[in-house]
Amino acid sequence: MLKFIRKHIVFSVSMVVFLHLILLISLKFTAWPETSLWPYLMTKGWLPYRDIAIAHTPLMLVKLAIFYKIFGAGILQLKIFTWLLILFLDGIIFVIAKKLWNIKTASTAVSAFAFWQVLFDGNGLWFDLFMGGVAFVSFYFIQKKKYLLAGIFWALAFLSKQTAIWFLLPILFAAISGKRSTVKESIVKFALGVLPVISFGIFILPNAQGQILLPDLKNLIVSAFPFLIFIPLILKTGRKNIHLLIWAVAGSLGAYPRFEYFHFQPAIPFLAIATAQFLNTFKKPDKLMRSFILIYLLGSLYLFGGFFMRNYKEGTRFYETNVSNVVTFVNYNTKVGDRIFVLNWWDNIYALTGTEPATKPWTPQLSWYMDIPGVQEKMIESLESDPPKLIIYNPYTISGLSSYVPQKVYDFVTENYRIRQRVDNLEILIKK
Repeated sequence: MLKFIRKHIVFSVSMVVFLHLILLISLKFTAWPETSLWPYLMTKGWLPYRDIAIAHTPLMLVKLAIFYKIFGAGILQLKIFTWLLILFLDGIIFVIAKKLWNIKTASTAVSAFAFWQVLFDGNGLWFDLFMGGVAFVSFYFIQKKKYLLAGIFWALAFLSKQTAIWFLLPILFAAISGKRSTVKESIVKFALGVLPVISFGIFILPNAQGQILLPDLKNLIVSAFPFLIFIPLILKTGRKNIHLLIWAVAGSLGAYPRFEYFHFQPAIPFLAIATAQFLNTFKKPDKLMRSFILIYLLGSLYLFGGFFMRNYKEGTRFYETNVSNVVTFVNYNTKVGDRIFVLNWWDNIYALTGTEPATKPWTPQLSWYMDIPGVQEKMIESLESDPPKLIIYNPYTISGLSSYVPQKVYDFVTENYRIRQRVDNLEILIKK
């Protein structure tokens, strides 16, 4: 009988994973230009921090560059890599939850993870998604009191994204909550796991900071609502599940200062397990708890339903029709080895057309990069010494990130290049 139940659970979990994949395929995918460009340039021999100005740690980019080296760079390859990663996270959550709790909790946690992972804009590869999975493995080894391995995986998480630093809070909490005689030993073992990995990591990053983007009241409510499950869970079980809340909070802190839903991805595994724990704890809820469950369930379904309707069959963000039209134009008007220059538009054009930037090092056209003394002069020097075959120019807007004008570069381009034709709302420039 027990064997039959286990087979039934495994089949159910397999169906959840399959449905998770179907959802990912059916909903809008976000193909962040950076995840196309940066690893693509690495396959061409460009090195992060020397040839590519990025403000992120490189582990995910290295993995993606290896994938691109084998299978080529493109939107389909990016989708496959992302979906395989997400399905792998499904498996990791099931295995870890089963080891730390039981198979019932594990199966429920996978279902909850699939639900919340999609809702929090998880259908796209960004550093938070990758880092969250690695940090979750560190969480497992912390629970097992294997601090050396926990340190290694935390260091790998930090090499995936700097916001892994927030996970030091629950790690420290776990260390000092143990026996006094083992606290020092635990911290030393954790540090021994961290140091060897960090020694191979990145020590010098561009001195750049992003813009602050805080949530409005609606976004704050939507992002906070799923985490309300912790309130009755902690009230009912006390300290037993407080560590899940601390890890979830740490995983959410990456949403500050630039708020986006996908920055909550590192917190989703802990939210999923808390959901499973809640359902297992309140088997016979009282009237008040039944009301909470009903409101929580209806609210969650409402949020997911609205998200689904907005994103169903909406294609790929950053690969809309105007992007594909420009890619087609560039492919027809360049040959192998030609360099182009993208001015004020999506930099995935380089990867999608198999071309390389005419400026080296490549620098994001954002004020906190471009206003660093000497950066624009270096770009102009590259444009002069190795003129691009084409310049893809998106006229500057009145407001927003696309309103920033790197004046020196813009003046050089307008003085030395003319419009050949327009593709949708973009101007194709060639040398005068």
